[in-house]
Amino acid sequence: MKTAKVEICTDKPTVNKIIEAALPLFATKGMASVSVKELADAAGVNIALISYYFGGKENLYAYVLEKQLSTLGDAIDIISKEDISAIMKIRQFADILVVIHKKNPYIDRLFYIEIFNPTKYFNTLVKTAAKRMHFFLSNCILDAVASGEFRADIDPQLAAMSLLRILNLSFTSQHLCKEILPARDDLAQQYMAQAVEIYLTGVTNNFK
Repeated sequence: MKTAKVEICTDKPTVNKIIEAALPLFATKGMASVSVKELADAAGVNIALISYYFGGKENLYAYVLEKQLSTLGDAIDIISKEDISAIMKIRQFADILVVIHKKNPYIDRLFYIEIFNPTKYFNTLVKTAAKRMHFFLSNCILDAVASGEFRADIDPQLAAMSLLRILNLSFTSQHLCKEILPARDDLAQQYMAQAVEIYLTGVTNNFK
């Protein structure tokens, strides 16, 4: 997914400072609501460096968004090569999502801010990433139905969309969970694990 209009050299400390400062601003306010001055002030750099290194605010946003979403594609590539059952692929994907969100805590906010207030990068980046996840999960479900692990009456397309929603909401609801549930270090892992098991109980052939 190459949509940024400039090549970004992340070897320079200043470039990384700008990226690190831009991520929470874009994730919480959206691209349109963040000014170039605000980006520069947050990074502690001269305002001219935003254009110098990134070619402007929009290219910076595209770079940040693409880098965040590319972690999802990387996870799919890794799991797709594994010689394991479809159910294990789904479980592994859920486990890797927990790790991804720990390393990239703003990824879900970037994703949803694009859904509710899309920029010109929605189709090329966000929609593409969502379609790839849906395709991966659909294929897992198709394989599980073919092997007899999942019920034959399951619609893979709809079932994949349901699972995708469960996986994403597992993270968007974390903020609420932290306010309601007792504090625990493994909340994200336990919440995700239980959500996936509840889903699998409903679609597997041994469901009673």
